[in-house]
Amino acid sequence: MTLVRYESADHVATITMDRVSSHNALNNALCDELQNAWRRFRDSDDRVAVLASAEEKYFCVGADVRDFPANMWQAVPGLGVELDKPVIAATSGWVVGGGFVLVQMADICVASETTRFVYPEAKIGTTGGGVSSVLARMPHKIAMEFLLVGEELSAERAYQIGFVNRITPPGQHLAAALELAAKIAGNAPLVVQALKKLARDAMPKGPLETVAEVRRQLDAIKDSDDLKEGARAFSEKRKPRFTGR
Repeated sequence: MTLVRYESADHVATITMDRVSSHNALNNALCDELQNAWRRFRDSDDRVAVLASAEEKYFCVGADVRDFPANMWQAVPGLGVELDKPVIAATSGWVVGGGFVLVQMADICVASETTRFVYPEAKIGTTGGGVSSVLARMPHKIAMEFLLVGEELSAERAYQIGFVNRITPPGQHLAAALELAAKIAGNAPLVVQALKKLARDAMPKGPLETVAEVRRQLDAIKDSDDLKEGARAFSEKRKPRFTGR
């Protein structure tokens, strides 16, 4: 991977977006690499992941308008790849649009005091709908103001309403997130995963979460060896030999 770095230490995965030339604008390539990183995390011995940016002034500026991603939902933790392991977002600077959705779907957020959240779709004139799940993660009227007005939300305000867990001085957000991740990684993994799954199942789901769950199942069939075998068997007029893969 060239746009996402995956580093593992002491059962903690640090997943770093590194498309610095475009301030981590989400194009198809970055989204593909993020999805691959979430798959690697899911299948690894790592117990908790920290999602971060390689630059201080920008966490992510959202969708790349010059290379708009058709697969942006697949880059989002818990949507493109179902995860029973916790994810911590470590943010600084601007967190815009699709970047906000990445943080929204994380379990915990540690934010530098420089963090500025903004979701500008109402001002731009388009929406992908993924942000609707924020209504399960912010008080209703504050979330609606954030979405409909489209103005920035400071780290301090996000902390006050419970969207951010901890605020750090500039440059210390990643270290604080890793410290928190180490504490989680030291706990009983089966219990941590069970608690995450139970909490996820208890939380109201937005429309995109429901669609993503169906897409994950259907995509697995579409990409399966059994589908290829079924097509070959049909053309060769024989009984298919399915393997469940």
